[in-house]
Amino acid sequence: MPGYMRPGDHPLVSTRGHLADHIALSVGDLDAWVAKLRGEGVKFLEQPYKLGDTRAVMIEGPSREALELVEAHGVK
Repeated sequence: MPGYMRPGDHPLVSTRGHLADHIALSVGDLDAWVAKLRGEGVKFLEQPYKLGDTRAVMIEGPSREALELVEAHGVK
């Protein structure tokens, strides 16, 4: 996946509402990640929610991109 550095201090436009509006990542312990990210002052776009037979949360990344953390059983 191509990466980029944030080009400065100018706010970027949020990715929400576009055709491809977020990136999803698997985590093993959603509650631990939520606690860690809250402690670091990360902006939560959506609080933890049920997603099929698991749970997920939506946060804002450093360039205002939406990141979905999905709890995957068996992932460390």
